[in-house]
Amino acid sequence: MLPETFLQISLLNFMRCILCDMPLFLSHHSICSQCVKNLPKFNKVCHQCCLPHSLSTDICYRCRAKKPYWDELIAVSEYINPLKKLIHHLKFYRKIELNTALARLMFLAWYQRREVDALIKPDLVTCVPLHHIRYWSRGFNQAELLAQPIARWLNRDFFPYLLSRKPTVQDQKNLSLTERIANVETLFMCHQDLSHKSVMLIDDIVTTGNTINAISQQLKKCGATSVHIVCLCRTVL
Repeated sequence: MLPETFLQISLLNFMRCILCDMPLFLSHHSICSQCVKNLPKFNKVCHQCCLPHSLSTDICYRCRAKKPYWDELIAVSEYINPLKKLIHHLKFYRKIELNTALARLMFLAWYQRREVDALIKPDLVTCVPLHHIRYWSRGFNQAELLAQPIARWLNRDFFPYLLSRKPTVQDQKNLSLTERIANVETLFMCHQDLSHKSVMLIDDIVTTGNTINAISQQLKKCGATSVHIVCLCRTVL
């Protein structure tokens, strides 16, 4: 057997799908095409909030009644396994090598929506900032790890510190829903003139949407023409 052939076969043993453990043809994908096809899919969701709805239009009645500050939200799946498990491994077990595989799923979800809705490429990419205490304890911002390769694939500038998070705000856990919404509205600040710029905002999980709405409001105040959210999972309330 030729040395080159032996090396290729040896490497193949280490190039396995992180979900099904089958050998991969392209190792940097980390998740095989069959597992990507088998990921839980949304049925009909609103293009703005990515929550299920039954109207014939793309926008649900909730977003029609109270339009959020962002313009479109794209998620790969609900916050369920297997992506829920992978997010936990990334955030809590420091498996930061998962970031490229998860970012690829997000990029594919955005690209599929782009094919349907003719979305334009953003002018810049940023991410939801992490509370400084969590950053110090965790050592990284998972949203930043996901955003880096997406910005590279889009060939767009990445601004990880476009936004800052104020440290002197009450803990959300101790507040009512109304107080949480008011609290988060003063939580973020944008530090750049975004006039005539479209922004892609990256996060790992969107739950209530209060955080990304407050951030989108700040981005629009700084001149952003549009804000598109791309996340890995959307919690269906």
